Amino acid sequence: MLAVARMTRRDLLILAASCALLGLALFRLLSPSGLPTRRISVEAIEIKSQPIKSGESATQEASWTPPDDVFVVGWAPDVGAPEALPELHLLSGSTSIFSIRPGPGGQSSPPAFFPAGIGFLVARGEALRLQLRVINTGPEGETGGARALIYFHPVAWR
Repeated sequence: MLAVARMTRRDLLILAASCALLGLALFRLLSPSGLPTRRISVEAIEIKSQPIKSGESATQEASWTPPDDVFVVGWAPDVGAPEALPELHLLSGSTSIFSIRPGPGGQSSPPAFFPAGIGFLVARGEALRLQLRVINTGPEGETGGARALIYFHPVAWR
């Protein structure tokens, strides 16, 4: 004989609640979560070392032009001869975005970043310049050059 199972009202409520929970779980798994994040890109700028005589001062520059509008959000500078008391600036036009002046025998400054949600806008075609100034108060030598990693992300106009 064939037995027919009957579902009670309680069984139907349990089945409906289970389907609703399963649907909610699938929705949460498949839907995007939180705010969209922007990927940070990194570009390196380098100033080569050059000879410098005693008592002489030298200013060197290197530049990078972003391919699109970007927000500069940080940098990681490195100077080659910190004992020469160099000044290192990251410039956009006449505006200094970041600067360092390490002391004698000091190390390069650690990476510096703007607070979350803040960046310096650099338009497409506008060059970022890395500028190194060195005054040689010692014997003849080399400037040591400088390098900087520039952290940026593309502008997302809405």
